[in-house]
Amino acid sequence: MATRKQIAIGCRECSGRGYMISSENGQYARAEICGCVSECSSCRGSGAVFLENERGYRYLERCGLCGITRLKVRRYNNAKIPSKYAGVLRSDDMDPCDSDPRSQQKSQYVAMDYVKSFVDKYPEKKGFLLMGGPGLGKTRLAIGAIAQLTLQKAVECVFTDFFFLLADLRKAYSEGIPENEIIGPLINAEILVIDEMGKGKSSEWEQNILDQLISKRYNSSKKTLVTTNYVARESLPKKSRNKTEILEDRVGERIISRLYEMCTPLFIEGSDYRKSEISS
Repeated sequence: MATRKQIAIGCRECSGRGYMISSENGQYARAEICGCVSECSSCRGSGAVFLENERGYRYLERCGLCGITRLKVRRYNNAKIPSKYAGVLRSDDMDPCDSDPRSQQKSQYVAMDYVKSFVDKYPEKKGFLLMGGPGLGKTRLAIGAIAQLTLQKAVECVFTDFFFLLADLRKAYSEGIPENEIIGPLINAEILVIDEMGKGKSSEWEQNILDQLISKRYNSSKKTLVTTNYVARESLPKKSRNKTEILEDRVGERIISRLYEMCTPLFIEGSDYRKSEISS
């Protein structure tokens, strides 16, 4: 019988991974099963096989040859990674930005270590809170982490831009769709990335949505990765606190307190690489 390794070796389409990533399908990046997996000799491409127990009863089981690859592809596609980041497959695959090498290196190390030790250290593993100005690769770093977690370890992850989440909720209200249909999957995801926390009008309604999301994940010990252009007050030198927009002012002290327990805070310094590209 062929092994998964034998199926993957020599495949020029997927370079032995069993899947290919595309950004051609619209809003989200998509992983597609390669032909070397879809032609699996064990399940004939179905992803499942019938087995028989000691009593002679037959039952359906995930294919041991290609089943895990199919699960990883589903996890990646369900993560709702924006199509712009389809090429980001590692947590150290950062944009070429002009950030402080020390802060960037520390952030990359924490993200890579998070992925590598996720399974063994899950109960005590914190998420991470990436803070700093725009154009420093924060979103790319967080997406690299969940791309690895889905495609290497088949972990259930979901990405959401907080500003777009609010827009989706407003649309749901206007269409009579229950709020829980939008926010429920985010609360229940094993790993959630909240991008652009603090963006918006910072209204009471917006803070209530964020409080609900963070509090329910906090109470169920779910892991959360956060990016924000604002900076938690304790992460800044005192001389800079009057010059930088503070995250507490945007989301409230209660949410910050819980985030600090849920996440490792990381402050990235530097200049916006997007502006550098315009001026170069």
